[in-house]
Amino acid sequence: MGVSVYIPSPFRRLTAQHDYVEVEGSTVGEVLDALERQYPGFGDLVYDRNRKVPAHINIYLNNLEIHDLDGVATKVSDGDQVAVLPALAGGADGGTR
Repeated sequence: MGVSVYIPSPFRRLTAQHDYVEVEGSTVGEVLDALERQYPGFGDLVYDRNRKVPAHINIYLNNLEIHDLDGVATKVSDGDQVAVLPALAGGADGGTR
């Protein structure tokens, strides 16, 4: 069965525009590694140069943020859902024109 991974719009260029992909893995880290194998370059989007998930990348397992769990060592099971979301910034500055 595997793990379903939600791919955000900015990352879909690597997944042939698929918004969901399915990969195998027993931890979030193994899921991310499987994404990198299947879609080369994906790891560059979710890891920093020290192979850590930076603060501006949010990864959720079944709607729970992995930083609140065991990080990339968080266990996953068949049928789980993982979402990889870059933090968004910008918008109105609250000032007047």
